[in-house]
Amino acid sequence: MDSATVPSSEDSALANQFPEPMSATEDTVLHSGSQFRFLQEEQARLKMRLQELKRELRNCPQDKVPFPVPEVPLVFRGQTQQGTEVPKSLVSNLRIYYPLPGGSALVNFDDPKVAYRVLQQKEHKIDLEEFWLRVQVQPLELPVVTTIQVSSRMSGRRVLVTGLPGGLKLSEEELLDKLEIFFGKTKNGGGDVESRELLHGGVMLGFVKDEVAQNLCRIGQFTVPLGGQEFPLKVSPYMSGEIQKAELRPQPMPQSVLVLNIPDVLDGPELHDILEIHFQKPTRGGGEVEALTVVPPGQRGLAIFTSESC
Repeated sequence: MDSATVPSSEDSALANQFPEPMSATEDTVLHSGSQFRFLQEEQARLKMRLQELKRELRNCPQDKVPFPVPEVPLVFRGQTQQGTEVPKSLVSNLRIYYPLPGGSALVNFDDPKVAYRVLQQKEHKIDLEEFWLRVQVQPLELPVVTTIQVSSRMSGRRVLVTGLPGGLKLSEEELLDKLEIFFGKTKNGGGDVESRELLHGGVMLGFVKDEVAQNLCRIGQFTVPLGGQEFPLKVSPYMSGEIQKAELRPQPMPQSVLVLNIPDVLDGPELHDILEIHFQKPTRGGGEVEALTVVPPGQRGLAIFTSESC
């Protein structure tokens, strides 16, 4: 019988030093596996970075940008409010609330030249036949906002719904209820609503979960039934703004005169008529009175100034 060939020690050493090359199939499998692992790691890294960017965008306010407020002519038309409680902001819908102390009156003339003539005499004596009523007059200046600095940030749980049609026969509560019901349904991409508010030109909806607001913004366009009809509405991210700084300057009111130190000798309606007659007399430097309001002693009031276009 032929004896089996036994490899020499030299052959074994050469085999260990130079192993057999892998087949093309094995090489492709190993390469695909390593590439797949690399893609998984890269995807996980990108997801983490995306979450970080979302948190930064949600938590960090944008740059604080100052911008000038356009000058709007203001006028007093006789509208007042009792007491001293002012709305949430001193400037609201182009209104400025000026406090009037007790024993004062605010006179608004049709012609600024008349107000100027009246102010040339600091004290006015009003003839009441039995005695003289002495009052002081002074010009009126309003604190007007010239520049405001606002910081804004994107809200993670709120959205802005726009495109609401005009002329809807729905009350504010009915409209908010219908939007809350529609966007509260998961089949519409929504979720639990925790806040809502009707704004100028749209509605703000706040949700319990961040992902609901993000999902609605991603969809963007919705067809919503309102008042028996369907309307296309747009959902976009809600930007909340906060006033960081406001600059004020006094603005003279050339048509207005503030009357002070009115004693408590006449009732309100009678005092109103007497002051109006006095400040309309040309001999006293007066002229056509456009509006006049009186705050009796012991009371306080607010004069409301609005834009001339209102």
